[in-house]
Amino acid sequence: MAVRRIVLILLWILSLVGITYYGGPVSYGFFAAVTLVPFISLLYTLIVLIRFKIYQDVNRKNVVAGSISDFYITLQNEDIFTYSGIRITFYSPFSTISGMDENAEYELPPHSGIKKETSLFCRYRGEYEVGVKKIIIRDYLGIFRLTFKNREPFRVNVLPAVYTPAVLKTLENIDSASVDSLGGNTEPDVTVRDYVPGDDIRKIHWKLTAANGKLLVRNTTGEEKQGIGIIMDPERYSQDPADYLPLENKITETVIALLRFFLAGNTPVSAYTYQTFLRSDLIKDEDAFKEFYTFLSGYRFEKDTPAKAMFSQLVSEGTLFSRKIVIAVLHTLSAEAIETIRLTELNGVTVIVYLITDDEHETENARTMLHGKFFRIGTEEDLKEVL
Repeated sequence: MAVRRIVLILLWILSLVGITYYGGPVSYGFFAAVTLVPFISLLYTLIVLIRFKIYQDVNRKNVVAGSISDFYITLQNEDIFTYSGIRITFYSPFSTISGMDENAEYELPPHSGIKKETSLFCRYRGEYEVGVKKIIIRDYLGIFRLTFKNREPFRVNVLPAVYTPAVLKTLENIDSASVDSLGGNTEPDVTVRDYVPGDDIRKIHWKLTAANGKLLVRNTTGEEKQGIGIIMDPERYSQDPADYLPLENKITETVIALLRFFLAGNTPVSAYTYQTFLRSDLIKDEDAFKEFYTFLSGYRFEKDTPAKAMFSQLVSEGTLFSRKIVIAVLHTLSAEAIETIRLTELNGVTVIVYLITDDEHETENARTMLHGKFFRIGTEEDLKEVL
């Protein structure tokens, strides 16, 4: 392309010399033709840009992270002249298109189209654009090559992957007695919560109050601890899709895998999420799981306050204190998360944290604060290998 531009410039200089020293209709005609060529080429390229059509479609209603779907791309010329050089590039790295070469250049005769059947692979759960990202248009003389963003990008809502572990290697050495007895009853226990003005002063647990430096009140005693509670981190910690998509994908993927494991063992699980309010779902059968999976597929992580509000409400309601085991799937150990874990453990509940992070500093902090009762899972790690 650079060579053709140089040749055109040399021809234009030659035509300019011709009209300067020789004149006449031939010299002026040659000068006009060479001068108009780049403008005509540019106009042609702009017309192709405006008129060129791209149609995209996926062959299934739901696209699932980590699976392959048939994806159709049609390049269409609806004009009376040929489109000489069309190239397209694709969105990445969240998705991959197989079966179509980004370096291939297509020529479209008048009123014709090229339909390509490709494969779409989406790496992460969430809503984002896939398929054709940019269009590269070359004029018929190869002087110009313009790149434009696709005006009608194809957007998909990718559902989270479902994995059912046969065993949970991460829980094998953590309070095995608690895990084994989840289906049965346990001894009565005393639970506590923060004192709220108006509480009966006779219910204050003076020993724990002295140990913690603040008033703690006994909940009703004699209740049997049972079942599992799973807390899902609800907060979006970045505005960059490259940061939050892998993280949110792994959080939801981990929660689903844990639910599937316990559901396979006929152990009911209470799943706690937050979206403007604290939501608790009891997952005890396949129908309940399907309903929760549908909710989770459309769940939107939010910035700033959701995690803080969720932990505050969990503590104030004391919903965790009657569980046998509480599992928290988090991205970071906030002050509110640490306090919630502390109060839950004070009530005799085993707390296990799955920390979804690639940050070594965050991992070291968790190791110090949680004394080994946590597991780190990287955003790109395969749950089949680490869970």
